Amino acid sequence: MKPTRKKHFLRPSSWLLGGALLAAGSAGAADAVAPVRQVVIDPAFSQLVAPQARVELLTDQAKWAEGPLCLADGRLIWSDIKANKVSSWQAKGGVSTWLEKADFQNGHTLDGQGRVVAASHGKRGIVRQEPNGEWHTLVDTYQGKRLNSPNDVVADKSGALWFSDPTFGVLSKSEGYGGKPEQGGEFIYRYVPDTGEITRLDTSEVHSPNGLAFSPDQQLLYVADSQMAHDFTNKKLAHRIMVYQVRDGRLINGKVFADIEPGIPDGIAVDALGNLWSSSKEGIQVFSAAGKPLGKLLVSAADTSNLTFCSSEQTSWAYITAANKVLRVEVTKSVAGQ
Repeated sequence: MKPTRKKHFLRPSSWLLGGALLAAGSAGAADAVAPVRQVVIDPAFSQLVAPQARVELLTDQAKWAEGPLCLADGRLIWSDIKANKVSSWQAKGGVSTWLEKADFQNGHTLDGQGRVVAASHGKRGIVRQEPNGEWHTLVDTYQGKRLNSPNDVVADKSGALWFSDPTFGVLSKSEGYGGKPEQGGEFIYRYVPDTGEITRLDTSEVHSPNGLAFSPDQQLLYVADSQMAHDFTNKKLAHRIMVYQVRDGRLINGKVFADIEPGIPDGIAVDALGNLWSSSKEGIQVFSAAGKPLGKLLVSAADTSNLTFCSSEQTSWAYITAANKVLRVEVTKSVAGQ
């Protein structure tokens, strides 16, 4: 869809140069990141991100940041995949290591009991943190063969876990322990922790599933297809987002929701209003539930990889992982569901 109106606004940045925003070893990081520009394609975008929205740098010390997740205690965690750890940030205390030797965790979610669930490249499975702090592997095989390298995971209201299983992690020496793919392809699965049942979903239109996100009512599942990540020189490979209807634990009626350019869609998120926010090479691209482009947040980084929405009592934020950086951009309360 070609927009008929496009306006570019260069918004001032409000980098906070002291206290919690600059972790040890990252002094001066704010000077390395340009202010975020808002590209307003549709006036509705201004209802999501205020014209004078703040943008703050939390760290620029990651090797490759991914999988942001907000915890109930106010902390933000994210995977630093190539450093094989999970880091955290708090308003009081700044950045610290949340998990050492993380088995190359990537995407994170919370289950119905508030436990952290992760897609682990290293374990080649889905893992969960138990109340005692230990990590338990929930599933790492399908039909007797090892999974590839689960990339993202989301939980539905029933407690089932839906996860993508491309080969990016198992084929990368810097994002996993290595090995050979055994599944004969890249797929999406649904796993029920209570029964141990795992189902490979019929998503033949998707080549390399990556980020996943449910619609607010969980009647739709959005899937980032990052096939072009296998060969960025081949523009014919998929770099799009698919959307499926969710019916009785299955995915049906898949269709193309949006093509993402430049770059590829990696992590994606759906806000409380049903808009889809996608990572891309230039920043975050935002679409309405109907697939209409609304606007963009442009960040000065090599790539954006993922995002999540979180709120404090005063402010709602989009937390963005972008190469070696973790940033947050102020969004309206309606985006985060408050």
